[in-house]
Amino acid sequence: MRLQVLFQMSPIAPAIIIYIAGGGLHLSVATCICLFFLQFVLLDEEKQNTSQIHVLFDPKDVLVDIVAVQGLGSAYPHTWMGKRKAKGRQAKFSLSKPEVEKVMWLEEYLPKDFPTARIMAFEYNSKWLFNADFMGLDDHATALLDALVKQRQTSPGRPILFIGHSYGGLVVKKTLILSHKSKTDSFDPRQEITDVESCIAFLGTPHQGSNHALFARILSFIYRPFGGTYGYVLELLSDNDRLIELDRDFRDALSEGGTKQTICFYETKAQAWSWPLGPIVTRTSACLGQGREAAMECNHNEMNKFIDHDGRYQSFIDNLQRVYNPLANPVANDVSKDKLRKMLSGRITNGSAYSSTEIGGCTTGTREIIMEEIVDWACSPTGGKVYWLVGMAGTGKTTIAYTLCERLKDEGILGASFFCSTTEDQTHNMLSVFPTIAYALGTHSQRIADALLGSLKDKDVADMNLRDTFTTLISSPVSLDNSPFRGKTRVIVLDGFDQVRDRDRVEAIISLILGHVHEVALKFFISSRPLSNKFKDPQLQRIDLYNRPSQEVRQDIRLYVQRRLKELAARLGDEGMGWPTEEEVDAVVECASPLFIYAATVCSYVGEEDDDQIKRRLKAVIDRAPVKGSTRLPTDKLYALYAQITDAAYKKSNEDVDEVLGFITVARDHLSVRAIASLLFPDDGAEGESRISAALNALRSVLSVPIDRNEGVKVIHASFPDFLTDPAHSGEAYYQSPSECHRKLGTSCLSLMEKLLDRDDIGGPQDPDTSLGDVRKGTNISGALEYSCVHWISHVVELYSLKLESAKELEADVVSFFETRVLRWLAHMSVLGKLSHAVGSLRKLELHSQVSASIRRASMEARRLTSLSYSHLEDYPLQVYYSAVMRIPKKSDIAKRFHKDWSWEVTSGLAEDWERCEGVLKVGQVVWSVVFSNDGRMVAAHTGGEIRICGVEELKGLSVLKPPEYPTCIALSGDGKSVAAGFKGGIHVWDVETKNERVRDIREETISRIAFIDQDREVIYGSNNSIYRYSVKSNKRLADIKLEPEGQLLSFSRDGKKAISKGQNNIYVVNTETGVTMSTLNIVRPHVDAAAFSRDGKRIVVSGLYDETVRIFEIQSGNEETQLVGHNFGVTSVAFSGDDQRIVTGSFDNSVRVWNVSDGKEEMKLVGHPNVSRSVAYSGDGLRVASGSDDGTLRIWSVEPGLEEERPSEGRYTVTALALSSDGQKVFYARRDSSQIRIRNVDNGEDERPLIIGRDYDHIHTVAISKDGKHAAIATAGSKLLDIYNVDYSRYFPATGMFGHKDVISSVAFSPDDRKVASGSRDKTIRIWDRRTRKEEKKLEGHENSVCSVSFSSDGSKLVSGSSDHTIRIWDLETEGVMMKTLRGHTGPVLSVAFSSNSQKVLSGSHDKTVRIWDVETGEVERQWVHEGSIWSVAFSLSNSKIVSGCNNHTIYVWDLERGKVTTLEGHTDAVLSVAFSSDQQKVVSGSHDKTVRIWDLETGKEVQTITRHMDSVQLVTFPKDDTVFSASYDGTFRAWDVRTGKERIQMVGFINWMSSIALSSDNRLLAVGMNNFMIRIWNMETGDERILRGHTDKVTSIVFSYNNEKILSVSDDRTVRIWSVEKREQEKKSNTGKKMLSTTLSPDSKIVALLDGNGVISFWNVETGAMEKKFQGRHTYGSSMSFIDDTHFLVWSRGGIQIWNMETGQEEERIPDTANVPVLAYKGWIYSPSISAIKTRCWFPLDGVSTVVSNASGVVFALELGGVIVVKFKQSMLREQQSIFQTR
Repeated sequence: MRLQVLFQMSPIAPAIIIYIAGGGLHLSVATCICLFFLQFVLLDEEKQNTSQIHVLFDPKDVLVDIVAVQGLGSAYPHTWMGKRKAKGRQAKFSLSKPEVEKVMWLEEYLPKDFPTARIMAFEYNSKWLFNADFMGLDDHATALLDALVKQRQTSPGRPILFIGHSYGGLVVKKTLILSHKSKTDSFDPRQEITDVESCIAFLGTPHQGSNHALFARILSFIYRPFGGTYGYVLELLSDNDRLIELDRDFRDALSEGGTKQTICFYETKAQAWSWPLGPIVTRTSACLGQGREAAMECNHNEMNKFIDHDGRYQSFIDNLQRVYNPLANPVANDVSKDKLRKMLSGRITNGSAYSSTEIGGCTTGTREIIMEEIVDWACSPTGGKVYWLVGMAGTGKTTIAYTLCERLKDEGILGASFFCSTTEDQTHNMLSVFPTIAYALGTHSQRIADALLGSLKDKDVADMNLRDTFTTLISSPVSLDNSPFRGKTRVIVLDGFDQVRDRDRVEAIISLILGHVHEVALKFFISSRPLSNKFKDPQLQRIDLYNRPSQEVRQDIRLYVQRRLKELAARLGDEGMGWPTEEEVDAVVECASPLFIYAATVCSYVGEEDDDQIKRRLKAVIDRAPVKGSTRLPTDKLYALYAQITDAAYKKSNEDVDEVLGFITVARDHLSVRAIASLLFPDDGAEGESRISAALNALRSVLSVPIDRNEGVKVIHASFPDFLTDPAHSGEAYYQSPSECHRKLGTSCLSLMEKLLDRDDIGGPQDPDTSLGDVRKGTNISGALEYSCVHWISHVVELYSLKLESAKELEADVVSFFETRVLRWLAHMSVLGKLSHAVGSLRKLELHSQVSASIRRASMEARRLTSLSYSHLEDYPLQVYYSAVMRIPKKSDIAKRFHKDWSWEVTSGLAEDWERCEGVLKVGQVVWSVVFSNDGRMVAAHTGGEIRICGVEELKGLSVLKPPEYPTCIALSGDGKSVAAGFKGGIHVWDVETKNERVRDIREETISRIAFIDQDREVIYGSNNSIYRYSVKSNKRLADIKLEPEGQLLSFSRDGKKAISKGQNNIYVVNTETGVTMSTLNIVRPHVDAAAFSRDGKRIVVSGLYDETVRIFEIQSGNEETQLVGHNFGVTSVAFSGDDQRIVTGSFDNSVRVWNVSDGKEEMKLVGHPNVSRSVAYSGDGLRVASGSDDGTLRIWSVEPGLEEERPSEGRYTVTALALSSDGQKVFYARRDSSQIRIRNVDNGEDERPLIIGRDYDHIHTVAISKDGKHAAIATAGSKLLDIYNVDYSRYFPATGMFGHKDVISSVAFSPDDRKVASGSRDKTIRIWDRRTRKEEKKLEGHENSVCSVSFSSDGSKLVSGSSDHTIRIWDLETEGVMMKTLRGHTGPVLSVAFSSNSQKVLSGSHDKTVRIWDVETGEVERQWVHEGSIWSVAFSLSNSKIVSGCNNHTIYVWDLERGKVTTLEGHTDAVLSVAFSSDQQKVVSGSHDKTVRIWDLETGKEVQTITRHMDSVQLVTFPKDDTVFSASYDGTFRAWDVRTGKERIQMVGFINWMSSIALSSDNRLLAVGMNNFMIRIWNMETGDERILRGHTDKVTSIVFSYNNEKILSVSDDRTVRIWSVEKREQEKKSNTGKKMLSTTLSPDSKIVALLDGNGVISFWNVETGAMEKKFQGRHTYGSSMSFIDDTHFLVWSRGGIQIWNMETGQEEERIPDTANVPVLAYKGWIYSPSISAIKTRCWFPLDGVSTVVSNASGVVFALELGGVIVVKFKQSMLREQQSIFQTR
């Protein structure tokens, strides 16, 4: 019953004074007496045994449970109620006085301070005097534990904060003990309370009891006859055994499970009635002796009763927050930190935290005013969220930022810091700012770490743009951390952004922060020199140190000087009394203001002297300081100070100081004492280091010299090197000539490398397979050697620029270095992770105009070698001795020098000397356009779904952008930092490095061209009728201009003032500012699709897909100046060189050509692309050309003079099959473009005579051309399928095939409107197809034999057909295809038919040697001519006045029907298979078995063109246009020719039946070839006999001979395995596999074939019987292949790694991880994987782009995807077994 009840029932209640003090009840004597008279009240009271948890506050997102446990005496909720003035309402729990109310602070106050906590209070029977025997400490703890478990069923693992008041603290301790003791082998839910993170706040808990409990015990004893107890009281006696045991057990519980914190609050005041005895619970008893302790200025009775937000409550909450925050937002664990570091690897900058800077903070007492302003801003919940401190160099910005970090750290609100430093290059990488900040935030918050790990799970930071990086790494994770300090926000401190060279990146970061800071619970402090005044934002508070009151600055400098000098005075002891004088301090302050750096340098300089010289040195500084008014700039006084310091150092160690200063002045990185000594005194060891240390010690006021001699020496302020290298300031005495410094340091670097590179400090060439990580483990590269390797070229190049005479003195050393140590140097650079730097440095040396020819050649070779194998050398440094040198040309200087060390010989497949193609980047898609940056170091390529930006030197992708849709055009800014793209609906501009979208402009039209102008500040772009300009810098539209007249934009001039526009019939040069045409080009045929301006804007070059010529026009006159002739097909792309002297073009003839503008002559033909050269670009320096192709590659070409021209290599086409003879002397290979098997001699690398495997390949059997010349209907030999091809110069792919015929298609024809296609077949039917839908519309039946020829009437209503049944039939197509007439008379197959243009006549030619004209109406023969041979082709002229026929007797006959005259055209040397008239009837074209196409002039009867490019019979020719002839040949090609020049305009290849597999018999006598047309051909190489095996219904993917060569096993995509008898030429057995095979491999004894299907099932087949002997389930991953190791073991390779299997057991025995997508070889029990060892010491070759590999003891042969066969022959020494990465058995 509540106490107020007691007061109401007792008449003497006012006389009773009860003080309840939790665990220490203190009662006055009056209380004891009064309680006797209350017996009737108290004994009637019902005994209570209530224990429960009250939930007072339960927010939506709970992070922590707060559980309050009351003390003894007062019942819930009174123990937690404080008193405050009433606010005009009756209090929820109040006494009768209306002006006072009681408030339960757990419910009223606490939720406001802990909004993410569920707040609960535990109520139990806390009456100490009555009914206490019912429950003791153990009982209450058990009740609390059970109640907690029940409350936390849905939220186990949530941290807990206990608030234990007095005795309630003991209950909490016991609760944790019981939970800890519940841990057994079986699960007990009570364990969870101990396992979670927790904190206990003890409010006056008597851990060691209370002396006041003695009085309570006396009272309990007195009252015992009336039911009183003293069970509780006994527990509270001081130092009783139970409390001691309780404390011991509690400490054990604290040591296990989750982290537990404690904070003990103790009272400082005694009760008013007990002041002689002091506090009820003393500090000694209230504190545990561990954890936090906090005093409360109150007595015991007031500790748990807070009113309003008074000082006690504020102090209590501040202390509680310090333990609550780690619970709500715990520090990240080590596992999370490691994961986070790995995910952010490469983007976290070490050394950027404020603690890494050596400058330190402000001197105590200085900068106090501005520091208080900044700290107030940081801690204030209001005001802007960005504070920008601006000041000039030397004004102390960094010291202020450092001090701020220290203050914020103390406040607990420092989120992260990022300090940029002139001495730490890595801190200049602006892309690392947000990842570094994110990592710092994540390490201090498990919740942020978890959020970051979740965000990065499926993302790569490298692929994010800057905005996405901010959102993913900062904004989103921080939003989950919702437990900051009350009213405070974490602060991010950024310093020194002005020292970053890339100002655009800095501005982008600041803009992003300002734009999004309102979204995150963070503040940002930025300090820098003035950057830009454009940043204006309500969130920004900008303070300029320059505008600080001068008196404030001077006062801070004065205080700083006084403090520093006072410290020096203390060193002097008594002698320092009275020093420094005020006059001396004033003098230093006068010279220093406003530069803190001056004051700091003076104090350091004075303090570095011996004690007895300190006063003298200060006086000397003051005496030599410039007189006031004698200097113009503050820095002049600083330079004078530097002169004094340098002079003093020279006097101590003149020679050494000069050398050290020279090195430090021009050093590219921080040189350590040890490194400087190694470079200057390489043989002096410790003595040299001592000399360097002595010299540096004299310069400690201007240099930071670490104690550790391996750490870098740093310049304290950038103004010191400026002083040394400017003779106007340093004078002759101290001047450091940059050229001389570079010469000395460069010479030292070369000398050191000559001495140290020969050591095997990173392993020798005997371990080529060692990965980079393993190499680094055993690496011992000294700091001096590292510096020399990385920077020697920089010093040499700088020397060439500064002083040529000095550079020439070094040339001999440089040449010697390249001749002897270049490979070891490259290996070291790879180990150091500086390979990209090496390539760039070599290029700089190579291009320097002053270097000698020998150095230029040497640097070029080293660069090209590295670029060719760049990706491999990055991972395997020692491959520089193997794979890298294997790829270089035979005549290269490196090959000549090092070939004696090689264990192999490349006998074929490599160039003799360096070719012009420097690198190939495979992108896998058509490269539609390419463009260089101005400096030529980057190139952008648009591949449809992606925009790739690559480094030109290493041809390594720098950035990949994935636009929301396919771009129509792209542009790269001159500095390479931005890329723009046009789309169907607008443009986008991105930042290349950050991938951040800078601009998006939406337009309702397709953008055809885009370019950067005005120093990349704007983009100009346009569509078919408009030109637009947009400001990238200000992100706004500038102008919209309409084109007059409208036309398609083709190009912009460099300055953006002109554009080229293509109209319907003209080419225009347009003024982009007005849209008005400036000039109209006098071009006859405006089929222009490629155009470009010269750099000076005076000329344009144009060409087009329909014209293989390139024309140069002068803009002002519009006249053509030069015509460039040489391409065989249409030109796709054109570009001018930077000096406008040359032009580069790309073409459908696959070549890239370079032309001289002045004379129009071709200077270079660059071949290598096996498909269309779609796009070209010239680098700004004119030294390189980039080309993109339909072959899915981007190539970089050197167009400098002096290199070997590209050879038209036969290896440019895909090799489809490869085999080695058993003796290893010959290589047999097949190409996709040929029907030949080529034989290459391994010894000399030359091809022998090719083997022609029959003639039954897929030649074009019949073809028809649409009237508009845009489509071709083609059926190949043996095919029942009709394909419609788009005869467009830009697209060659076929449409969906048309199926229906049951036999081979023999003839096709287009209808006059090109909408229908007719096909005649050997199945005796004619079918009519809709060209667009590819659906069959009609089937005409009636012929009794094969249909040989079909033709439409001119109106398309009729069709005529000729057949092997000797008849001609006419069909009505307007009905259902009714046969109208049958024309009989021919006595042989009718091979050709044609309608006259008026559809009244039919012309026919037959095997019976006659040509006949038939009347359609009557069906009668009107005229007839007899020839001397079969008639293969006939045709009417357009006017029907002439007919032409091609005859088997090699002759063409032209009949003039009106005159009755015949003209004979002779010249063919074999049967004429096809003839056609031109539309003007002036010419005839013919195709013949003699493989030629001939064009005849009918007026003269002479042959005007003879085309001999076909490799086989020409069976069809047609004249769709007067200027174009089409031809189809048995060579598998369909081509278009220019009538006037005879040049090829288009070629469609792909009808050849290429070979998909090759096998050789063991005696090298038989060659078996699997064909793409489902056949197997067996060729006897001795007799030339050929055997054909038919049966497969899909491509034959693999064939093998049996061990005795009598049988062949074949595997096909028809999902069958077949056994064939070689002698009988017949199939013996067929087995269905059910799946296509990914890989096949033959056992070493040739008896077993292993097959791997798409489901990972491995099956084994007997080659002799064709029976499957066993199978088992393997692992399936994409790209799998197999190879036998020995008769029992084999390996399966995939992208996931290599698995070694036991064939007998079907078990995987070993697994080797491997992520490279390359083939695997196996030979004699050894495994070779290119990414692991790749032939190890025998031979190593980077197998990128390899399609097929074969090997034996003599060598290895590689077939390349992009063309070529490389043969590597092992030397005899390699036949010995040598160590490999592992030996399988």
